[in-house]
This record gives sequence, structure tokens and C-alpha cells, in this order.
Amino acid sequence: MTPAGPAVTPPEPSRAGRRPVHRHPVDLVRVVLGLAVLGLGFLVAQRGELSAFERDVFQLVNDLPQSVFPIVWLVMQLGNVVAVPVVAAVAALTRRLRMARDMLLAGVLAYFAADLVKSVVQRERPGGFAVAVNFPEGPVGGLGFISGHSAVAAALATAAVPYLSRRARRVAWALAWTVALARVYVGAHLPLDVVGGLGVGWAIGSLVHWLLGVPRREVSPARVGQLLERYGLPVRDLRPADVRARSSHPFEGVDERGRRLYVKFLEPDRSERDWLFRLWRLLAVRDIKDADAVAPLGQQAEHEAVAAMIARERGVRVARVFLARGSDRGAVVVQEHLPGRGLDELPADELTPELLGRVWEQVRLLHAARVAHHDLVASSVLVDDDGRPSIVDFGNALTGAGDDAMAGDVAELMASLALRTDPELVADTAVAVLGPDAVAAALPGLAPLSLSSATRSEVRDGRARLHPLRVAVRRTLGLPDPRRPEFGPPGIGARLAVAGGAALVLVGVPLLAGATAFLDSVERGGWRWLGAALALAVVARGANAAAALMTVERRLAVGRTYGASMVAEAASLLHGSAGWRRSAARFVERAGVQPAAARRSIDRFVAGAIVAAVLVAAGTLVMALVEDRLGDWEAPEALVPAVALGLAAWALVLAGQWLARRHDTGTGSRRHVTRTLREELVRMRRGEGDPWRRGGQLGWTMLAVGLEGSALAAAMHAVGASVPLLATATVYAGLHLLWSVLPATSAPGAAEVALVLALTALGAPLASACAAALVFRLLTFWVPAAIGSLLTARFEHRFGA
Repeated sequence: MTPAGPAVTPPEPSRAGRRPVHRHPVDLVRVVLGLAVLGLGFLVAQRGELSAFERDVFQLVNDLPQSVFPIVWLVMQLGNVVAVPVVAAVAALTRRLRMARDMLLAGVLAYFAADLVKSVVQRERPGGFAVAVNFPEGPVGGLGFISGHSAVAAALATAAVPYLSRRARRVAWALAWTVALARVYVGAHLPLDVVGGLGVGWAIGSLVHWLLGVPRREVSPARVGQLLERYGLPVRDLRPADVRARSSHPFEGVDERGRRLYVKFLEPDRSERDWLFRLWRLLAVRDIKDADAVAPLGQQAEHEAVAAMIARERGVRVARVFLARGSDRGAVVVQEHLPGRGLDELPADELTPELLGRVWEQVRLLHAARVAHHDLVASSVLVDDDGRPSIVDFGNALTGAGDDAMAGDVAELMASLALRTDPELVADTAVAVLGPDAVAAALPGLAPLSLSSATRSEVRDGRARLHPLRVAVRRTLGLPDPRRPEFGPPGIGARLAVAGGAALVLVGVPLLAGATAFLDSVERGGWRWLGAALALAVVARGANAAAALMTVERRLAVGRTYGASMVAEAASLLHGSAGWRRSAARFVERAGVQPAAARRSIDRFVAGAIVAAVLVAAGTLVMALVEDRLGDWEAPEALVPAVALGLAAWALVLAGQWLARRHDTGTGSRRHVTRTLREELVRMRRGEGDPWRRGGQLGWTMLAVGLEGSALAAAMHAVGASVPLLATATVYAGLHLLWSVLPATSAPGAAEVALVLALTALGAPLASACAAALVFRLLTFWVPAAIGSLLTARFEHRFGA
């Protein structure tokens, strides 16, 4: 019996008393978030100014009474690099050698990282700004951003957390924050300096845990025995069970009647309770494997017992439950001990069609009871000596489950079984027992991120791949071969033509304004606005991905949809708008949607983009007219050379796309988009369809258009152009509408020159307009297309079927 959990790798076997080590994906999420804090702080610090908010916070802390200085000074020394070997030595003396190693490594790395960031940013300390500073221990020299003391303190706290109790963790982080505030109190750092330092320390400590792993907490049989005694179920001969567990501690014992029992002690600090882990799962695959993980431990134990008993009452072969109780400090689930071996322990020749048929029959009964197991890997199915399978470990189970959750069970078990036997056999037996609809619904779950950590680990180890299973399922269901080529070979002529058009745009636009004037257009402080433009462009693409999810009645991951949008941008370079639609439709098709429905979903997305562009353009135009923000329109500067440049680049790109599409069988499908738009309007009048899904798509798309317009405005600020925001948003919304209705006008060359002409007509200097247009297109098209071209080769293996 193998309890569920989110650890990336299964625990190592114990050797000579060595404790097993786990690595958790949430540590990488913390690294990214910590670096994001550093990046945002870097952009603000580059301004060289002190905001009113930061000044007020600084003075609030810096003006604290002088009487608290001795205590503050003492705590502040925990952020001194000298304290790193001291606290590591204390940990070593208490026989926590891994904790000492992690703290020593994280603290030293944080110290050097802080020095490196200081040398790059060159921000002054508070004394260098126009602000009154109190220096309880005297003036402090050197550089400000980031605070080394804060970075070291946060790194030490992060490194120590996995080895501490919950109360001790709170104390560790309270001390880290106290060190940070103390640096502000003594006048050594500004608030932004200490926040940046905390982010760096957090990231470094989390990175150490990811690289080296953290040991699993140990629970003594005596502690579990006392808990069982307290709940009225005394157990003798209690000892750790010889099974692998990731988020609980399994034991075996015998009760007063001589019955063998399986005792599962629930981990109080299991990783599923981490809010960052849950957020990551939600964003990555729109799924949280253990929806009950944040509940009190006693409630978790009772929920597991209820799920098991419901399944047992509905005919599923499940172990009887004797006890399910607990408190915040620990909980137990006690069941009868089932003899047998897990499916993962059986050799391949014992995984016969008859056995797999009996296994799928148990899954069918489980789902008939509307119970989703949520971790239905091979080890969660035990087979006794008579070949009868039983399902165990309901810790992540969901009662009253929906179709998506149960489809996830089917996908999980198929993937886990395909690692051990012929994928054709797995697909055939699943379809024979569950039916084609249930197996087709599981296709979206046959992607790495949708599966459990144990299955993902086995896939990474090279024991098998998901691709043969997906091909087998599609062949069994009669779906099109996912390996069929999407586009014909483009040929060298097509590639040269598109490359020539791209080069003409990327080189010609700067030369249009004069190379010197173009390079001089980025003013002081422009990097901050460029960072804002980048952030807005990234978020806008995420909003478009969220809108795309609303067009499909499947649960797709935001992250994979985000990547698919960049792959589609790459396809549009050689194959135009039809290539973009076909690439996007193939992504949806690989997620298990039928080809015709996948094409309709993309048509709905494009139709929604047209409606959103109309609404945003109309709204911004009305506001601009009311507030008189459109200004006096001028004749576009360098009109003739700009149009000539755009037409030349456009002609080259369109010629290359025509050459690439000569042997393609797909259609441009603009006619299909128009028909889809009419059909959606008719359905809206009749009240058909899901209004929430339709409204969500429109809302996300309007947000994406607004964010892209804001990114254009930020790019203009970065290059020193002064154009009203509403006027910029109105012009961009109009261009976006044109590009949506006539996709050919968004091709390289035409799009850049249209932006240049529009911005100069609004009064922007030619050099600034060229720089802003090129920066905007780099962020919203060229860089995503380049990334998409790199993802294309592996996209089908990684994300598709």
C-alpha cells in the first residue's frame, strides 16, 4: 500500500541508517518567486529615486524609540555572515548534520549573491537620499540594494524550515523579518533593500533544498501506539511497514483479536498543505490532487475513511476501516491488512488481459460510486494470490466526483500500467471494460504534468514514454494518427523569402529613423518602462491563453496553452494565419478533442477576439473623445519610405508563406470564422450555450487587448515618446481589430509599419515611434515566435499525444 503525495522522486532506500531524501517541485516555484521579487526591486531601484511610500515606511521604522536598540542590535547579528558558521555549528552539535550543511551553504551563497547584486545596481544607502535618517549605531557606508543581512537571515530561515516544528518555523521567519526591519531601524537600508534581500535569501535557500533534497520526518512507533491507545484501539507489535510512502508514515501491527492491521499516520506538514504547491498545481494543470489537504488532520483521516467505505459499500474490493481519528498534531487511519502485491511489483508476464480486465472492473465500480481516487497508480492496486485486485490508499480521494476527476483516474492508471506492459494491451482492456467514451475523456490527462509525481518520475527515468500509449489509445478509438505531418516541407525558397522579410523589418525599421537617433531614443529610466512593457506583454499572453481555455470543454493547462500560443506564432511565420490556426487546433486535438471540434474552438477564439477588439476600440474611442485625448492628428512622418519598407517586407513574407503552403491541404478558414461568429450571435439570442464560459472568454480577451495596448504605451514611455494613453489604446485596439479581421495585415512588415505610421500620426517623433513599434513587436510577436520555434520540435512529445 503506497500512500499518495506530491514528492518528485520516490524516497531512497535506507542504507546504513541513512534517511530518505525528497525533492519537491514547490521549491522551484519559490526560487522563481524570489527571483521575481529581486527583478521587480531591481527595476524600481534603477530609477535612482525614493518614492513617497518607501520614504514613509522608512521613517516609520527608523523613528522607533532609541530604547529598543540593544535588543534590535542583538537580533540583527543573525544576518551577519559571521553568524552563518555559528548557527551551522549549533545545528551540528544537536546532531542535525543535514540542517547544518544546508544552513552553511545557503548563508554563504546569500552573502556573496547580495554583494554581486549591490555591485550591479549601485544604489545608495538611506544617507544618500533626501530623507532624515537616525543612526543609532552611527552612519553606515557602502551600497544599499540589496540588504546582505536580510538575504543571509532569509536564507538561514529557509534552509532550517524543513527540519523544524511548526512553531519553530514561525520563530525562524519572525527572526528573519526582525533582522530585515532592524536594518531599516538602524538607518542602514531602505525598505526596498530589505525586501529584495529577503527574496534573494528565500530563493537561495529553496534552491539548496531542491538540489540537495530534504530528509523525511521520522515518526516513532511509540508515538503512534500512544495515539492508537488514546483512541481506544491498542495495537501490539507495531512496526514500520515495508512499503514506500511519500506523505504519510505506514505501520503494521496486530490488535487484541489477533487481526493484522495497516496503520497510516498522516504527516502533519505534508507538502499538499503548502499553498504554493496548490497554486502551482492549479496554474499548471488546473487540478489539485488533494482538495482536502488543508483541512484539519482529523477531518482528512475521516474523509479518507468515508471514501473507502463508500467504495466498499458499492462493490469495490477495499480494506475494512477500523479507526479514523486525529488532531492537528497527528492523525491515524487504521484498516485491515490486505495480503498481496501491488501491480507495480508484478512482472510483465503476470499482467495478463484477464487480470487487467478485473482491475478495470474495479475502476468501473469505483467510478459508478462517483468516487475519484486521485492517485490511482499501479501501486494503489493490490493483487492477492487468487488474482483478485483491491484498491487501496484513498487519502486523496474525492466523493461525489465529476467526470474530469474520474477521467484523471483512468489516465493515471493507464500511464502507470503502460510503464510495465504493452500500451496496446492497456488501451484495449480499458476500452473493453470502461467503454470508448471514458477512455477518450482520459486523453487530456495523458500528459506529464497531469500525472502523479511517482508516474512522472518513472517516465523521466526512461522506463517508458507516454507517446506509445497515446498512439495506442487513439488507434483503439479510431482517432486520427497524431503523428501525421501538420505542414508540408516549406522548401529553401520559402525559408529564404520569410527570413529576408524578417531581416528587412528588424534592420529597416531602425534605419528608417536613422541608426543614431534610434539608439539614442532610450532615455534615462527607460529600462524601467521596458521592464513594465515586458511584464504587460507576458501577462497579456497569459490572458489570451485563459480565453482560449474557455473555448474548449476540456480541462487544459494554462501553462501548456501558453506554450502552444508561442508555437502557433512560430507556425504563422512560414504558414500565415492558416498555419497559426492549424497549429493551435492541433494542440487542442492532442488534448483529446475531436479534430472538427478542435477547429471550431479556434474559430470561436478568433471570433471572440474580433468582438473584444470592437468593444475595446469603441470604449477607448468614446473615453478619448470625452476627455479630448486624441489630440491633433498629423501627417505620418516618413510616409513614403515607411510604406515602401513595409510593402517590401510584407511581399517577401507573403511570398514565402505562399511557397510554404503550396502543398498544404488546410484552408485559411476566415470564412469559417465568419460563420462561427454568426452562429455564436444566434446562440446568444436564443439563450443557448454556457453564458459564463462565453462571458469569460470575452472578458479575458478584452483584458488581453487592454494589456497589449498598455504594453505599447509603456514601450513608448521607454523611448521618450509623449502620447496620451487613451489615444494609444484607441489606435492599438483599431489595429488589433484590423489584424483579427484581415490576418494578412498582421504579417511582418505590415504590422510594424502600421504601428510606426499610427504613432507618428499621434505626434510621436519618428525615432521614438520606430523604437516603440519594434520593441512592442519584439515582445508580442518576434520573441514568442522564436521561443515557439524552439519548442516546436519537442512540443508534441512534451504536451501532446
